[in-house]
Amino acid sequence: IFDYYDVFSKGMGVELEDTLYRFIDREGNILALRPEFTSLVAKTVATRLSDLPKPLRLCYCGEVLRYETPRGGRQREFFQIGVEHVGGDRIASDVEILRAAIESLRNLGIKKFQINLGEIGYFAGIVDRIKFGPEDLIKIRNLIDLKDLAGLQSELERLNLSERRRQILLSLVHLTGGQDTIQAARQLVSNERSHLAIDHLAGIYAELKKHKIDQYITIDLSEVRGMEYYTGTIFKIYVPNLGFEIGGGGRYDNLLKNFGCDYPAVGFSFSLERLMSLEKL
Repeated sequence: IFDYYDVFSKGMGVELEDTLYRFIDREGNILALRPEFTSLVAKTVATRLSDLPKPLRLCYCGEVLRYETPRGGRQREFFQIGVEHVGGDRIASDVEILRAAIESLRNLGIKKFQINLGEIGYFAGIVDRIKFGPEDLIKIRNLIDLKDLAGLQSELERLNLSERRRQILLSLVHLTGGQDTIQAARQLVSNERSHLAIDHLAGIYAELKKHKIDQYITIDLSEVRGMEYYTGTIFKIYVPNLGFEIGGGGRYDNLLKNFGCDYPAVGFSFSLERLMSLEKL
């Protein structure tokens, strides 16, 4: 239920660092209560499970604690259930994780749901060229994620960006849909990192169509906010008439490097309390 503070802060990033419950042990070490599981899974794979053949498929469940203002869908203590896929082919493991999420929801009897699927690399390729300061980047990510077009336009004008750069960032709010969204996103930018991200997303979408489950997927390139360890695909799971996601996940290829090994990885988790709230709808 607790570990060294650095284990979590390295992965969650500065934006979410303030949500950690911290305390000092008798030896002066800074510890933190568990705010999420993925960092602990990465540490476990790099240490106790380092000799096992890859890929690894792992699952977990347990309480997590974050200092947040309690509101709809937000609690300071909640129960998290998740899976992680470590060391596999990137497209194949992304598809496997998405299929596992879809199968789980179907088995729970949830018939109507939507997975908003984005690619952090697409946004990263755009902002790499602009060189935002850390605080400005956090603001812009939040505004894009909230689809706050007016707020985003005001912030970009304050930063005095060129017209083309403003239009590219504003377009992210509207880049949602199916196959046509992937093509529109490809034509919008010219940098290699964003194009590689779109190629990856297109590969995943093609595989999901083969499995005839693409009807649950909405490509959404405004999905740009999450744990700092996300490096590629990122997704959130929504159901009608609920004002917040019931789960989500993504790819975190660099997180295991923090613990001394280098494997690509992807996973997702559900909030048990949010799943249970569906009974009231």
